[in-house]
Amino acid sequence: MNVVIKPPPWATHILSDLSDWERRPQVLSGALRLDLPNDVYFEYAFLDADGQQRPDPNNSTWAQNPWYPAARAIIGPAYKPDPYAEPDEALGRGRVQRHRLNSQALGQLRRITVYTPKAYEHQALPCILVQDGVAYYRIGKLHLVLEALLAKGLVRPAHLVFIEPTKREKDYLYNPKYGDFLVQELLPLLKTQLRPSTERILMGASSGALASATIALKHPDLFQAVIAQSGAFLGTPEEPDVYQSKRSWLLAELIQRDALPLRWYSDCGTLEWLTDINRRLAEVLTQKGYDHCYRERSAGHNWMNWRNGLGSALRFVLSQDDL
Repeated sequence: MNVVIKPPPWATHILSDLSDWERRPQVLSGALRLDLPNDVYFEYAFLDADGQQRPDPNNSTWAQNPWYPAARAIIGPAYKPDPYAEPDEALGRGRVQRHRLNSQALGQLRRITVYTPKAYEHQALPCILVQDGVAYYRIGKLHLVLEALLAKGLVRPAHLVFIEPTKREKDYLYNPKYGDFLVQELLPLLKTQLRPSTERILMGASSGALASATIALKHPDLFQAVIAQSGAFLGTPEEPDVYQSKRSWLLAELIQRDALPLRWYSDCGTLEWLTDINRRLAEVLTQKGYDHCYRERSAGHNWMNWRNGLGSALRFVLSQDDL
């Protein structure tokens, strides 16, 4: 579909899914014409002369973007949200445990929230370790998605372990100490507080997906599946640039290694700078014979995109067929 965005007189730049927001703001010189897919979900905002982000006064469709409150959305006529993207808040009847863990590996306090679905508190369940835990709990509402799927008998139950980050790039970009924290400190804590089974899944979005994937490759004996949403799979430990790097340590590792007993769910928006690397990753997983699922949506690097993938992700890694 053809879209014309008419900037107000005070707007100097536009920030959007196409420019990765403030990293590559686009200078405005009049109306902006875009050719977008009919099923698109597209977010944008303006910058004024003082560098402040401001919403489009001609668009009242709030984007619900926690990173960019000024963002507005353009929704295509063929856009259909996933049926589990807006789960019922009343479903959250499970047990919530909050823990504080003084990490020796990281040298700091870490906060963990664990959600166990109602009526499964005393069963041995898989654990899904979720990076960006606060966002997946509050914005993604992953626990409510799980409850909605359970109510329809579409998935197996699991403990959701929401891990709160401190500095995301320091935690997630090839940091072996963060992996040590998960493996040597968090997993033993979960054994004392829950009834975990031996099935463990790593989950994250963007650089959180990168952390999940790299930890899974290092510890294939401990983890059985990865959920990677808009994985920031660019860069290497020596060059941890997930925006402009032409190299991919993760892709090279998957090509070099024999296939591991890991299941992969990955998805990505088609308006992201990460689309190509996620497609290449999916191709390698297919060539290597991994059990995996890859999905794309006409969207950018944002939480609405990822919320639309949560139902599919949980159905894949918690399939009833795995019983």
